[in-house]
Amino acid sequence: MKKWGIYAAIGAALYLFPWIFPNSYLIHLAQGFLYTYIVVVGLNLLVGLSGQLSLGHAGFFAIGAYGTALLNNAGVPFLFSLTLGTAICAAAGGIVAMLSLRAKGPYLAMVTIAFGMLIEIIANRWVEVTGGPAGLYLNSPSLLGLSLGIVEYYWLIALITLVITVLADNLFTSRVGRTFQAMGSSEVAAATAGVDVRNWKVLAFVVSASIAGIGGALFAFQNSYFNSDSFTWDKSILFLVGVIVGGAGTRLGPVIGTIVIFLLPQAFQSLYDYHLLIFGAILLVSLVLLPQGIVGSLGRVKGKRREALPLAKEADGAREALGTEVRWAAKRQATVLDIRQVVMEFDGYRAVDGVDLTLQGPEVRGLIGPNGSGKSTIVNVLSGVYVPTAGQMIWNTRNVTSFPPHKMAEAGITRTFQNLQLFSELTVLQNVLVGFHLHYTSGFFANLLHTPRFWREEERLREEAMHLLAFVGMAEKANEMAANLSYGEQRLVEIARAMAVKPQLLILDEPAAGASQYEVDKIVKVIRNLKEIGISIILVEHHMEIVMNVCDTITVLDFGKKIAEGDPAHIQKHPQVIEAYLGGEEVTKLVVGE
Repeated sequence: MKKWGIYAAIGAALYLFPWIFPNSYLIHLAQGFLYTYIVVVGLNLLVGLSGQLSLGHAGFFAIGAYGTALLNNAGVPFLFSLTLGTAICAAAGGIVAMLSLRAKGPYLAMVTIAFGMLIEIIANRWVEVTGGPAGLYLNSPSLLGLSLGIVEYYWLIALITLVITVLADNLFTSRVGRTFQAMGSSEVAAATAGVDVRNWKVLAFVVSASIAGIGGALFAFQNSYFNSDSFTWDKSILFLVGVIVGGAGTRLGPVIGTIVIFLLPQAFQSLYDYHLLIFGAILLVSLVLLPQGIVGSLGRVKGKRREALPLAKEADGAREALGTEVRWAAKRQATVLDIRQVVMEFDGYRAVDGVDLTLQGPEVRGLIGPNGSGKSTIVNVLSGVYVPTAGQMIWNTRNVTSFPPHKMAEAGITRTFQNLQLFSELTVLQNVLVGFHLHYTSGFFANLLHTPRFWREEERLREEAMHLLAFVGMAEKANEMAANLSYGEQRLVEIARAMAVKPQLLILDEPAAGASQYEVDKIVKVIRNLKEIGISIILVEHHMEIVMNVCDTITVLDFGKKIAEGDPAHIQKHPQVIEAYLGGEEVTKLVVGE
């Protein structure tokens, strides 16, 4: 209710602005601020949440302007032409996203730069359609046959801006926003939680391009005239500066960023010839002194403990209700993993060489071997990160050899990581909620509109997430930022997130690495409890005391080949293991306790 009170206050202020400042220049200025803010909001969803850098958003801005204007001039009603123009932008965003799916960082930026420059060239030279530098004259915008004057058009822009702000905020606080943030933080971790990263990247571009197109359409009708000079490449830089300076990935950042890129130039119009130099300096100072942007940096100082207390009772209730059981794991069927002659080559080097492995769950299977023996490669093959060069993987009678990570998660196989892959910009609870990705049934529009179905599902999965955190002993830290936890605590959260996938096979890649002895004991207890509730586990671990105490069967690798397999007692005395892995008689005595 507090949020809606804020929105009501903002709406009232926007409505009253022309009455308080009955000046056409100021109203015109307010219109410009609002449509610029709209574009920055859309770019913030793309850059700040999903981590995809775009330096070509002026292209979407232009498509929205030209598409809506040409349709309206052809006799299409204003609102309908605005809707169609937005749809054209969405399609353009999808195309750009699909062209740049394999590109990251500077390469993605180059693709978007090329797109922005292409649209700029078309706008400038396709004179018969766009008018080029001479410009394009538009019919005055009208609604229901009523022509919109400067004040009425301002109110329309203000209404659309308020609606977009509410919807963007809904995305921030929904599964969609969490998924975007998870994908931006670690694509591979998001994929192993069931996120189809390819499709979600396209969705992020489509949403961002659509919003930018709305901003462009509203700009086009402001004066019923515009030309190609409005869509030069530096406009894209301007939008990006607004996102970064305001605070990428923050909800208030676009407001502050738009003030910097739109209102400051109005205050220093005499320095227009130096505007790129000024914005470059602003960006440099922001990156050096405020690397998270103005809002992001202030949030780190003030906002981290804001939600720490409300979950205390909920955490207590989760612990009392849970014990050592997890609701969804109460009944399990036997699982069978059959790895047949798997080979993994990298430029002629065989990291895995004809490995066979059969696992019949529930059991804890240890996977050990010296550094370079192929353990990590096997884990990456099992989780879909690598597709094996040869061989097959059969999981519960299904051939999953070529499944990507999100398909492996759908099949019931997920993992944790040797090098932690938590989503550091999310809270502990939000990290676990990302793990439930496959088990959400509400779609994009339910998340966008925050429908009753969305709220029911969010509440149900939030409760399940708290039970999982209680299972690993982390319920009290539910609202802590994941980046603020100790190394061992982060390991436990990563296990809870993997459990949220509801796997039948869980691969734990060195879960005790970097943990204190107290945290190691908690991790061992969690592993045993997981086995008790019927989850099959493959454990890769260098702590031999953990392996020998919790594993039913141990598989030993050396130089990519399987050299031994059996129960802990057999492995401890196996001569090849002693020679190749344990390192000699002294270590052998230490392991067997002599």
